Amino acid sequence: MSKHIYLISGMGADERMFRHLRFPDEYTVHYLPWLDPQPNEPYADYAARMARGITAEGEITLLGLSFGGMLSLEIAKQRPIAKNILISTIKHTRERPAYFNWVRRLKLNHLPDQLIFGKRYLIVKHYMGPQTPEAAQLLREYLKKQDQHYMRWAINVVINWENEFIPNHLVHIQGDSDLTFPLKTIQPTHVIKGGTHCMIMNQSAEINRILSGEL
Repeated sequence: MSKHIYLISGMGADERMFRHLRFPDEYTVHYLPWLDPQPNEPYADYAARMARGITAEGEITLLGLSFGGMLSLEIAKQRPIAKNILISTIKHTRERPAYFNWVRRLKLNHLPDQLIFGKRYLIVKHYMGPQTPEAAQLLREYLKKQDQHYMRWAINVVINWENEFIPNHLVHIQGDSDLTFPLKTIQPTHVIKGGTHCMIMNQSAEINRILSGEL
């Protein structure tokens, strides 16, 4: 049976986040691009539309980064998936960081566009933790091109996401220095020392060693 792995990037990002990952030769690698959300579209419906992009036949593995990890679990609720690989994310409601509650209570996700999408590079950089010039440059590019409609939808989904479904074949790789999704609320299968939210680019060699053993 042929083996396929579909990559789902983080919020507002693209396939460049995976440029340093390496996969076994028997896998065909695909990238699943984000779609524009429809008005008031439920996350399950959005996941169903994204899942239609999985057209390969054979054994399907999903690798989701950050917001893409959450989406991979929503897709796994709807169709057979051989394995879910999560990087720098959370997998169920109990792993949500405490600051999510403050965002909801204070309705910070409903602030005007200028406050949310204005000069935010330093704040985003703090939480992402890029440790190489390449990662920092990518972050700047993503912030410049982000679609505010998509970003508002995505932020609301993340802040309010609730999930108790955990698939049987799951690999969860988390950094112990991730400020976006702190390790203290998460129980991953693998922990990378010094790993930030941007460790997929900063510490790809360690992630690749894990992937080689899990795939």
